[in-house]
Amino acid sequence: MKSKKFWTYFNKKGYYGMLLLCLLTIIVTTMVTNNNLNTLEKVREENYIDLDEEYGTFDLEDVGTINAYQNDLTITEEDIAGSGAAVAEESSPGRTDEAEGENNETAKEEEVTVALETQANNNPAPLTVVEKSDEEPVFIGTEEANGETVETFSFSEDTIIQWPSYGEIVMDFSADKLVYDKTLEEYRVHPAVCIAAADNEEVRAAAKGRVEVIKKEPETGVTVVINHGDGWKTIYGQLQEELAIRQGEVVEKGQLIGKIAEPTKYSALLGKHVYFKIEKGGKPVDPKQFQHE
Repeated sequence: MKSKKFWTYFNKKGYYGMLLLCLLTIIVTTMVTNNNLNTLEKVREENYIDLDEEYGTFDLEDVGTINAYQNDLTITEEDIAGSGAAVAEESSPGRTDEAEGENNETAKEEEVTVALETQANNNPAPLTVVEKSDEEPVFIGTEEANGETVETFSFSEDTIIQWPSYGEIVMDFSADKLVYDKTLEEYRVHPAVCIAAADNEEVRAAAKGRVEVIKKEPETGVTVVINHGDGWKTIYGQLQEELAIRQGEVVEKGQLIGKIAEPTKYSALLGKHVYFKIEKGGKPVDPKQFQHE
């Protein structure tokens, strides 16, 4: 009986309790929401940037106005012609004087040219110049204007060359196929021949020519380039620094160039040798195709 009364009382009082709890929840939620909204508004006010105050005000043009501006910027052929005429009218007298001076100088140069041509016709020069595509002009003739003899060179596939050293070929020419380089431990093309040589063995010029370059290369050490004319060059490497020739000197076929040095680290396993290369127009040619003494 008491238990029944308790549940009856609880049911009546519980309804009001639940109602009161819901009201409290609504009130608390409303207060929290208002507080969050106030906080968010304060943050917005603090971070607000007035772009007009910061950068000034800008009036946006409509599309029609912009198109009108573009039409005004269009340059016609008449405008170009008018501009050229205006420039011609604004030319200063000083500029006219300069143009007249240039015309006078041109006329004088033409007179000198005519005089030289007339003199050349009366006294033809004995010197003929053969123009080359990749090389400096090679003079073919007997005398210059001052009477000195001009050095002449001739080289071709039929030239009999002097072999720079007479040892075994320890690395052959191969411009198209890969050959094994035992020093570098790799396969590569080789645009020259390496000829074995003894200690202090002499290296001699393959043909007559002018010493074009003396340089020191990482792979070939002290290297000499001789220009034989007609686009032909011979190159000698792995030489001692004390050379028997100098840059610009004309050397004869078989003339001493220098002596063999220790090989560089790039060809150390080949032993002492001379690096011998022949070029035609900058492209390597197999030295073995030439007849040699």
